Amino acid sequence: MMTTLRLEWPQWQGGEPQAVAHYTPGLDVAESRTVYGLGGQLTAALAPRHDGPTARVEVPDYSHDLPEIDGIVGKDEVLRQHAEALSHIRDADAERILTLGGTCAVSLTPFGYLAERYADDLVVIWLDSHADCNLPGGPNRGFNTMVVSHLSGRGDNDVLERMPATLPSNRILLAGVHAWDDQDSHTHESWGLRLMPPADTEPFVGAVLGWIRDSGVRHVAVHFDLDVIDSDELAFGMAWEKGGISKATALRTIAAIAEEFDLVGLTVAEFVPREAVALRSILRGLPLAGSGRSAE
Repeated sequence: MMTTLRLEWPQWQGGEPQAVAHYTPGLDVAESRTVYGLGGQLTAALAPRHDGPTARVEVPDYSHDLPEIDGIVGKDEVLRQHAEALSHIRDADAERILTLGGTCAVSLTPFGYLAERYADDLVVIWLDSHADCNLPGGPNRGFNTMVVSHLSGRGDNDVLERMPATLPSNRILLAGVHAWDDQDSHTHESWGLRLMPPADTEPFVGAVLGWIRDSGVRHVAVHFDLDVIDSDELAFGMAWEKGGISKATALRTIAAIAEEFDLVGLTVAEFVPREAVALRSILRGLPLAGSGRSAE
C-alpha cells in the first residue's frame, strides 16, 4: 500500500497584505491577516479522517510582521515553512501527498518533491482561476501568486535552490484559469504553459483527461484552488471570480483523474471564511469569552 501523507499547512504569509485587504472589504487590516490561516485550519478540521501519517507545518500567529525581501512578502518565513514541510514529507517517505492549505504557495513544496520522486513521469493540473505566474518584484508581491513560476523553474534563486525539483512548462496545465493579474496575462504563452479555459463538465473533463493522455505520463498532482469554482455558485476563495467552472465540474475532474491515472498529489487551497473571521473578532470582544476570569 502506498504511503499517503496528510500535510496540514494553514499558511497565511503567502498573501500580499494589500491584495488581501482589497479582497476582504468589511474586515480591518488585523482581521484580513487571519483569513488564510483560519481557512486552512477549518479546511483541515472539516476534511475526512485520514488513517495514514499526518504532519502539520508550524505557522506563526498573525502578530508577526512580513518584511518584503527580494520582491517577495515574507520571504524568510516562506522559506522556513518550505524547509519544515519538506522535512515532514521526507520523514514520511511519502508516495502521495494530500496538502490542506493555506495559500496557493503550499503546493510548491509537495509538488517539487513529487517532481523529484517521479521525475519525468509527473504532470501538474493547476485547477485555479489564476495562473499564479507572477515574478518577484511585480505589482503583487505575495508568494501565492508566484507558485507556477517557481514550479516551472523561474523566479527567486533562493527559492529555486531549495526546490527538490522543478517541472518543464509542457507538463503543467492551467485548467480553469480565466482571471489575470497585470503581470501574468501573457506569461503563460511565452513560457509554453497550456491554458484550458472554463467549460461545462463533459468537455472540460474530457479536455483535461485528453491532455494528460497525450503527455504519456502516469502520475498526476492536482492543485485545487477553491476560487476556480464560479463565485455565483460558491464564493469560497480570496478573489470572487465569476465565469469559473461549477463545483460539480471541479469534483468530477479530480475524480476522473484519480480513476484513470495515479493521483499522487492533491492540494486544497485558499478557503477564505470571511464570516468566521468576523465571528472570531466578535467572540474576542465579548466578556466571559476570554480568560474565564471576571474583572475585579
